[in-house]
Amino acid sequence: MKCVLVCAGEFCRDKFNADGAAVVAVDGGYRHVRDIAKVDYLIGDLDSLGFEPQDVETVKHSPVKDFTDMGLAVEFMADKGYDEFVVYGGLGGRLDHTIANLQNAYGFCQKGYKISFVDAACKIEFVREKHIIMGRRGQVFSLFAFDNIAGVTVKGAKYPLDNATLRNDFPLGVSNETTGDCCEIGVENGILMLIINDN
Repeated sequence: MKCVLVCAGEFCRDKFNADGAAVVAVDGGYRHVRDIAKVDYLIGDLDSLGFEPQDVETVKHSPVKDFTDMGLAVEFMADKGYDEFVVYGGLGGRLDHTIANLQNAYGFCQKGYKISFVDAACKIEFVREKHIIMGRRGQVFSLFAFDNIAGVTVKGAKYPLDNATLRNDFPLGVSNETTGDCCEIGVENGILMLIINDN
């Protein structure tokens, strides 16, 4: 089942699409979404929102915690059977929050959940095994490894890879581009972060 999370980072209203999915406002993300979608839950410590709305079911946490609000929201909805999460407002704003959100997403992907991020400038997905980029020639994309990932293949791109190793200390996969309307990415073992730029 699919769940849309709306965080307090940079929000692209034009790209927002709940498409019948459950909608969860993560703390200050409530301000972004309250007037454009029915919010099923508000989850977080409410420190950035600054008040507790009365018109939505709220799961309030203490601000003194080891877990981020986004991580708590994913856990809460995963316990309800959701396994696919699209995050809006999870990028931009404070850099430390952006990095924390990406680390959280990677950790949940390791557990088998599917998580992606959408903002005005890009879409971020996490690739395991095989992924196809469909679109147009010249689509710019980058691949990043959180761990050292061997057996990476990229076909249909300006800079192809064949059984390469992407490391977490060298950005070999940055700024590639498709050479046609289809690019194939393969990973033998591990998870890569794929950033597709809107260019």
